[in-house]
Amino acid sequence: CAYFAKDLPRWERNKEDKKYERFVVGELRGATLGIVGYGDIGRATAKLAKAYDMRVVALRRRPELSESDPLIDKIVAPDQVAQPHPT
Repeated sequence: CAYFAKDLPRWERNKEDKKYERFVVGELRGATLGIVGYGDIGRATAKLAKAYDMRVVALRRRPELSESDPLIDKIVAPDQVAQPHPT
């Protein structure tokens, strides 16, 4: 989470180019993180997100397996996600 919010790849590029400029770092607290696939890696990601006080929405094939998980604010099944219509 912090990797993307702080845009660390940009910091690394600027460091290599010896170019130091100011920019705003995004606030993670209160942001929402969507997790597609709530297995072991998804749960570990949710745990990190909660450390940053983020809201967690998880997509899981069988949401009933995670209904009582304290790390998730909302759990959805694949059929609850809106499908984009081809144009």
